[in-house]
Amino acid sequence: MWKLFLIFLTLAVGYGFAVPIKHVEDSCTYPNGTDVKIHTYNCDGSWPIMVKNSQVYDSNGNVMYPIDPRKAMILDLISVNNGIVFTDNKVNVTIYSFGKNWLTGNCEWLKLETGTLLANIDGCEFAHNCPLQTGDLDLKLPLDLSLFAAIVNTLASNKPYQLEVQMFDYYEGSKHEEIACVVSQIRFSEGN
Repeated sequence: MWKLFLIFLTLAVGYGFAVPIKHVEDSCTYPNGTDVKIHTYNCDGSWPIMVKNSQVYDSNGNVMYPIDPRKAMILDLISVNNGIVFTDNKVNVTIYSFGKNWLTGNCEWLKLETGTLLANIDGCEFAHNCPLQTGDLDLKLPLDLSLFAAIVNTLASNKPYQLEVQMFDYYEGSKHEEIACVVSQIRFSEGN
């Protein structure tokens, strides 16, 4: 029994848990202009860190859209920290696919199951963004998504996806409170 469990676990981690729910057909249009640009917004207005704008660039400084997650990129986040200086953070990411729900026939965001692969990511180590000072922030974050190839490779190209990113304060002695929640609606490039 344990051998079967280990085989399943190996396959799940090796191939990822991002399993999109089958859509009836691709008759849904891109929401919020995501066919031509990133759509980013804060989950609500109560977070210490608020994102004002975002853009993705390739390694040569050119705008990368649609996004090719197999290539190195730089995420430029224009934001403001209305809280304290944050010296450590953890991030949880939830991925949604936009399509027609086969039960309702409505076009909607459907959550993709990724298990714990996108939970408790060390934000300081992954994005090299610590400490997060107070005031206006122009964060240019070099991103390499190859660590998440098991998930990225399962996602279809030329479809809209939504990434919900929740950031938590992990400074020693903190209560691990949520300090930011941002949603980015994007499109991946062909060949993904």
